[in-house]
Amino acid sequence: MSRSLRSATLDIDLSALRHNLQLVRDLAGGRELIASIKANAYGFGAVEIGGALVDAGVRKLWTGNFDEAVEIRQMGIDAEILLFGGAEPQHMPAFLAYDLQPTVFEELSIAAAEQAAEAAGKRAPVWVKVDSGLGRLGVPVADALPLIRRIADSAALDLRGVYTHLPFGTADGKAWALQGYARFRQLLADLADAAIDVPVTQVWGSSGVLAEMPDETNAVCVGHALYGLTPLDAGVGPARDFRPLIRSLSAAVVRAEASASSGGYAGAAVKNPASVAIGLGDGLRKAVAGAAPEIIMNGARVAVTAFTLEHLMIDAGGEAPALFDRATVIGPDITLDDWARWTGSTPLEFMMSLSGRIPASYSE
Repeated sequence: MSRSLRSATLDIDLSALRHNLQLVRDLAGGRELIASIKANAYGFGAVEIGGALVDAGVRKLWTGNFDEAVEIRQMGIDAEILLFGGAEPQHMPAFLAYDLQPTVFEELSIAAAEQAAEAAGKRAPVWVKVDSGLGRLGVPVADALPLIRRIADSAALDLRGVYTHLPFGTADGKAWALQGYARFRQLLADLADAAIDVPVTQVWGSSGVLAEMPDETNAVCVGHALYGLTPLDAGVGPARDFRPLIRSLSAAVVRAEASASSGGYAGAAVKNPASVAIGLGDGLRKAVAGAAPEIIMNGARVAVTAFTLEHLMIDAGGEAPALFDRATVIGPDITLDDWARWTGSTPLEFMMSLSGRIPASYSE
């Protein structure tokens, strides 16, 4: 529970997280579930969400941010903490000091991991990322076998897993991902033929799990779906009963009467102007042209008339709010999807705007 005295508060529903986790486990069909908590757990709070997932039985957390990983470790979370992305050689000693498991896919970082392991007197656990067609990070799939063999043969390194990333949202993207999966599957067959033991193999995230893609690996790494989000366009996969994690985002009314002037924010067309203490500085975005954003005030939907750095200006309509009444910006009747539509973004992009800016509480 946050001790902040700020007006805006975000209430996160941990029971919804557990519900979504169970749905993903069911879809994973016995494969190990690795939870992606990158980018501050998609905006919902890496430490708190990570702790809740571990309490629910998740044993591997994957993030791309060293500071987040250290904070999670310092909070006493004893799960395996894996790191997406490339590991810079100079950071290897710190990874080992905090019992973190970095991703490697090039020689400089591999050699640095060996040196750090020898200095620490213990083997360094590492993961290999393979580029199967995305073109972002990883050793090209055609070059992966000798690099993985080099790691497997190293006395200083402990090969924990080999993974790739093939995200998609459209039908065309699904077809592209299947091609990448075929390349990765062939690599796994080549590794088996070479008698290289890889404890964990993983290809699909939320998109692949939700679309029920073929999978011969033994793990999935899921982010979106845990948080009640989907990367898939309508029709690309079946509808699922995932629950939103935001129980409410609310803020107080801090001015509830019109000024003497009829101009400015309290224009002539506004019946009951009011100011709500949440704004662009808290991560809200301005609405795109033609959109008509709303919030909940006194149980009714009311229009947002302007966005400022620290306030939303609203028209409370027929019933003027009392000073310090709470206004619901996101809740059961106003969702992340609504705000994404009004602001020309996606639910995840909107959540990223809010991430870390508003005090959050976590409840069952």
